[in-house]
Parts: sequence; C-alpha cells; structure tokens
Amino acid sequence: MKLRWFIIIGIFQVSCQTQYPKNVKIREAEAMLNPAPDSALHILLSIPHPEKLPRADYAAWCLYYTHAQYILHQNILSESLIRISTDYYDKSKLYKESGTAYYLLGCILESHFKYNDAMQAYKQAEYKLQKTEERKLMAKVYFNMGRICMADEFYIQSLNYYKKSLKYYILAKDIGSQAYAYREISETYNKMNYPFDSVMHYSALALKLSNDRGDSTNYYSVLSQQGEFYYNRDNLRSKEYLLVGFQHIPALRSYYAAFLSLVYSKLNKPDSAGYYLRISLADTLNLKTKTAEYLAEAYVARGKSNHNQAFLSLEKAYLNRDSILQNSIRSQLYLIDKQYDITQKEKENTELKITIRNNVILITISVIALLISMITLLLIKKQLKKKQVLYQMEKQRMEYEIKTKEIENEQKHKLLLTRLQNKVDNTLRFNRLKKGLSEQKKEAFLEEIAKQLIFSDKEWQYYIDEINNIFEKKITSLSDGNNELTRSDFIVITHICLRMDITDSCSLLNMSKETMYHRRRIIKERIGLNREIDLEEWIIQNINLKINPVDLGIQN
Repeated sequence: MKLRWFIIIGIFQVSCQTQYPKNVKIREAEAMLNPAPDSALHILLSIPHPEKLPRADYAAWCLYYTHAQYILHQNILSESLIRISTDYYDKSKLYKESGTAYYLLGCILESHFKYNDAMQAYKQAEYKLQKTEERKLMAKVYFNMGRICMADEFYIQSLNYYKKSLKYYILAKDIGSQAYAYREISETYNKMNYPFDSVMHYSALALKLSNDRGDSTNYYSVLSQQGEFYYNRDNLRSKEYLLVGFQHIPALRSYYAAFLSLVYSKLNKPDSAGYYLRISLADTLNLKTKTAEYLAEAYVARGKSNHNQAFLSLEKAYLNRDSILQNSIRSQLYLIDKQYDITQKEKENTELKITIRNNVILITISVIALLISMITLLLIKKQLKKKQVLYQMEKQRMEYEIKTKEIENEQKHKLLLTRLQNKVDNTLRFNRLKKGLSEQKKEAFLEEIAKQLIFSDKEWQYYIDEINNIFEKKITSLSDGNNELTRSDFIVITHICLRMDITDSCSLLNMSKETMYHRRRIIKERIGLNREIDLEEWIIQNINLKINPVDLGIQN
C-alpha cells in the first residue's frame, strides 16, 4: 500500500516538474515582456536568488530574463542561462516556451558567430513551434535561418526560408516585418540573377510597407539596396540611392562609400571616387566591402592611367571574391540544414556525427557494391559474348553440315530416280521389242533382258534403305506398331516419296494400275488410315518432304 502511494506521489512530482511558473512576479514580467521589456527586466532583477526558486519558476525566469535582454539589444555574453530553459522545456509539452527558448539560444549563438550551432537551435525551435499557433515567432525563426544561409551564400535555401518567413508574417498580420521579408527576398533574387522586374517588384513592396509603417530605418535601407541593384544599369540613380544609405545609415557608411567610389568612377568623376574610396579604406574592420574597395581602387587607378596599379587591384578583388567562395564551400551550414532530422527532438551533436559517419560508411559500401556489380556485369557480359561467339560458330557448323547433308541427299535422290527412270525406259523398250520376236528367240531374249531390267530382292532393299536415309528414317517409322507392312509395301511408298508417276511405277513393278490401286488400299489399311484419305498426300505431309520435285527433274 505504501509503495503504491510512493509511486503516485512520484508521478505527481514528475508531472509538476514541467508546469507554468507559480511565482507572481515572474507571471507579471511575462505580461510586460512585449509592451515594456525594460519593466519586465526590472521586475525579474528584483527577485532575490532566482536559482533557489522551484525548477519551473527558475526555468521561466531564465527564459524571460534572456528574452528581455534580447529585445533591449543588450550584449548577452553567455548562453548558459537560456540553456537551463531549453533543457527544462525540451521534454515537456510546453511547446511555446520550448520553441522560444531554442529561438533565443539560436540568436545568442548567431551573435557569437557560432552559425552551425545556431542553425541547429533554430531547427529545434522550428520543430517545437510547429505544434503551436505562434506565427510571428515562427516567422522570426525562418527569417534568421534565411539570414544565416544568405551569409553563407546558399541562396536557394535562403530564399526558401525567407518566403516561409513572409508567409507567417502575413498570417500574423505583421506589416512592418513583412517589409523586411520583402527586402531580403528582393536581395536574394538579385543574388540569384532573377529577372530585374521580379527583383524590383519585391523591393517596391518593401519600400511601400516601410513608408506606410513609418519605419525610416528600413525605408532608407531599401532605397540604398535599390542603389546597389541599379549599379550596373543606371549609374545616376544608383548614386542617388546609395547617398541615402551613406547619409542615413552610419553603421554602413564604409560599405556604401565603396559602392559610391565605384559609381563615381564609372561617371568619370575621379575626385569624388577617390574621396569615397578613402572613407571606405579607413574602415579596416569591414571585410564585407573588400571586394568593392579593390574594384574601386582599380577604377580610380585606371582613371589616373596607372594601369599596373589597376591590374593589381583588380587581381586582389578576384582573389578576395574567390576566398569568400572557398570559405562558403567549406561551411557546414548546408550539410546541417539537410541532415538535421526535426522529427528526432532528442538528437544531439554526437548523434549527428554518428549519422554522418554512418552515411559515409554506407556511401562507401554502396560505391564498393556498385563497383563489384559493375565488374560482375562486365564478366557476365564477357562470358555471354564468348558463349554467343561459340553459339554462332556451332550454328554455322550445323548449318554447313545440314546443307552438305541436303546436297548429298539431293544427289542420291537424283541418282536413284535416274536409275529407276532408266529402268522404266528400258522396260518400255523391252516390251516394244518383245512383240516383234519369234517364240523361240523370245525365251532367250527375255532371260537376258530380265537380268538387266528386273530388280532383284537385294537391289530393291538397297533402294528402300537409301531412300529411307534421305528422308531421315521416316519411311521405316511407318511400320512402328504396324508390323504388317511388307517390303512390297515399302517399295510403293518409296515411289510415292520420289513423286514417281503411277504409270512409271506400274511399268517398273510390272503390274497394272488396278493392281497398284489395290496395293495402295492395302497399305492404307495396314497403316490404319480411313479410306477417304489420299495415301500420297498423307505420306508427303507426314514425311515432310523438303526436296522440290522440279529440281529433281520429276515430271508428273
């Protein structure tokens, strides 16, 4: 029973660890944060020993104290206080507070030039705030992410974040901040060489909204920005707008001075160009204008016909630009933006390194597997090619043998048919001669001629065997299961295979046509054919004769 109560109390205590602050002063400071951040900061400082407050109250105190400092543009030297808030709210369902804490952490890290860590903090803030209705804060997160990508010259990612920022500013109906988003979108379009009309469209929107809201700082910034846009298009207008930035934005005087030096050089006003160049060069800490300064030096030197100095300055400009690009390429911001998984809220830097390492290993294994696959495919292809060559050779050999066999069969066929035809011719001549002989001479004549004209049993068997070989044993295969077929039957069948005329066949076998037809009917019965089936057609179809009777000289 006691154990159950301890468990219930423990659960209650854990649930109370992530709750809204109970301290009245902290709640009062929260209410004053946006309308009067200085008053909120004063209230928070009036709380003695805030670190001794309950965890929920102390986490809230750290959050609102850091937020008030940030709104008042105070220099925040350390992120230790805001990390107390991020750690406390990270595993809670207080997504607004958690998202705000990560947003402030990102702002502090960015101010300390820790851009990689800042981008991770902003990604965490994005994940948390997606579960809330904090549209304006979400817009600020995207705006800052766009600014980091822009500084690192990842323009596509920067444009994507700026457009998301604009979307949330519109939903929050924050017209003043919309002007800033329009201004940065215009700047990004210009960097990406979008059509000039599109660049000026967004710039004009930024200028109008800034003017409508009475935001002179942004208004002058947009005009100066347009001066940069017109730099290679309209030197007079460019000079006019750049002078606005030079006069009204002291923090960027050296930056605009470098551009003014370039513009005056193009307008053939070397004195003015030299004046603004000296102002720009006096600011040795502003590395952002180095490329423009070197270009201005080149123009001024060229105006004074000092071509060697012009060349050296121009070379410095390109080297400086190349150095900036190399630093941009080495940056890890794009890698962090792509690999950071917002769905895993507990991922830390060590997990990110493990993921990168695993990806490298996976890519290496994939490359090795791909190479192995390619080598295997090449070997298979080579083997198939070899088999194909062997197959073609075997095919040619078989075709040659078949062709040779066909020629031999054709020659045998012609030879047999010729011999049979000679027998027929001799038989016919014999019959004609027999009619004119006397009875005494007939007997001797017949005996002598019979030896030459009438086939012996051995000769007939030879013909049957040869013709059977020509037609691939298909003639003797007719006797399979039909053992009643006689040699006389096979002789008739061979004559049919040779396409011999029935009259010649009768003469050669010394029988009448009626006897021949009778013999053919007997053959059909022995093979098992219906009486309606024509024996010649059936034999030719089943033996599948390939030799053209015309080629053999057979006359029907």
